[in-house]
Amino acid sequence: MSLVQPSLSSDGTKRTFSERQEFMTEDMPASMHFHVVSGGARLFKSLPDGRRQIIGFAHKGDVLPAYPCTRYHYSAEAMRSLQVVCVPAPYLSHLHETSPGACAASLNSARQLLVSLHARLLMLGRQTARERLATFLLGQGTRMGPGELWPVDPSISRADMADFLGLTTETVSRLLSAFHREQLICRERRAIHILDPDRLRAIVAHPE
Repeated sequence: MSLVQPSLSSDGTKRTFSERQEFMTEDMPASMHFHVVSGGARLFKSLPDGRRQIIGFAHKGDVLPAYPCTRYHYSAEAMRSLQVVCVPAPYLSHLHETSPGACAASLNSARQLLVSLHARLLMLGRQTARERLATFLLGQGTRMGPGELWPVDPSISRADMADFLGLTTETVSRLLSAFHREQLICRERRAIHILDPDRLRAIVAHPE
């Protein structure tokens, strides 16, 4: 979830959260926006029976939530150590009232979220397991823009990937091993590096 937002780092308070510490809770008043400075966050929705569904991930540079709202529409927790800048919601509202650039950035973020939602609906409804994982790896590798490849955030576990993609952990592990053997990716400790993005794109465009 790479989001374009105005710079907020100098206008809030830095806070650090430890692994699995929740810092944004669904349906609570949206009094703060959180600008990710380092680390990553897991975004999820909760069901009444306690189950939950991962709906996305946030990385350095992302702002949560990405748009003004009165209540949080999802929850967020740290993956390993996370540092954010907490920005009061009234300040962001003030930016929207006084800066056309801030309004444009929020509209662009809303557009990106809508595009991501459409892509996720397609993924869950039509893509095979192999296509889903290839799509996810490409999205993670190009999250900072198409011009440079990044490793998949090592904080994202196999279980996280499986939950997000609607697969089992065993299927994700099996496919990652297959991608590694096919030299599409390489794995160094917990990090996954993309070696051949064109072949991953071919998997999505021409499923086997």
